[in-house]
Amino acid sequence: MTDSKTQNPHWPQAEIHPTAIVEDSVEISRGVRIGPWCHVKGPSSIGPGTVLMERVSVGPWVIMGRNNIIHMGAVIGHAPQDLSYNGEETWTHIGSQNEIREYVTIHRGSRSGLKTVVGDHNLLMGLSHVAHDVEIGNRVILANGALLAGHVHVDDQAFISGGVLVHQFVRIGRLALLRGGSRTSRDVPPYCIMDGTHTIRSLNRVGLKRAGISAEERSRLKMAFRILFGRRKMEERGLLQLESDPSPLVRELVRFIRDSKRGVCHGSGRLPDIDTEMGVDYD
Repeated sequence: MTDSKTQNPHWPQAEIHPTAIVEDSVEISRGVRIGPWCHVKGPSSIGPGTVLMERVSVGPWVIMGRNNIIHMGAVIGHAPQDLSYNGEETWTHIGSQNEIREYVTIHRGSRSGLKTVVGDHNLLMGLSHVAHDVEIGNRVILANGALLAGHVHVDDQAFISGGVLVHQFVRIGRLALLRGGSRTSRDVPPYCIMDGTHTIRSLNRVGLKRAGISAEERSRLKMAFRILFGRRKMEERGLLQLESDPSPLVRELVRFIRDSKRGVCHGSGRLPDIDTEMGVDYD
């Protein structure tokens, strides 16, 4: 790394490798490290303590928070893969404390005024893709090769496994888990495990427990899931029954389903014994 004094004076105490290309319109904060052969286009902003390893491409129109780690070959803020995009100014907002692994691609918004957003404390594993206008919350995990199409919304603490395909405009609920190789063109409700083609298999009991959700709340959700997903076709009377449930998590689940524009994933027709799924009692 070169001494920051040899760089733009607006880059205080940043370490920038001499092979990196950083345009003058980029704002770089204290403690940023930019490795070999990176290209950072402006206007963009890189927050304090963020590290770009070798051959990372950033910008233009990227705002990145603090203490992110961007691994080699990642591309952040490139033009969207949308034939209607006409080169207008659109943005990518990356929060803080994210780890973005090898060859991840994150594309900027597709229309003026739109942006792609990644929150805080997320892990995006190698070769995962975040398309234009996607919104990712906090503490989300995208495993290797997971692909999010345009306008997808992912709520906090969701886990999207390797090779998962998510269609455009789909919503992924909080603490949902999508099993490896699955695919969905429908909204995935919170707290569930989905696999195959938009099929709900069970409640995400392990994820709920790790997130500190109480045994009582997990029990209420278990009951709600049997009502909603015990059959392949969801029934209106089940939603009506649960709208006044004492559990705020159950009511959140019902609101998510009510708000869906694409329709939600369906049950398998037979839920397993959730208490002993995979042969383990998680309580």
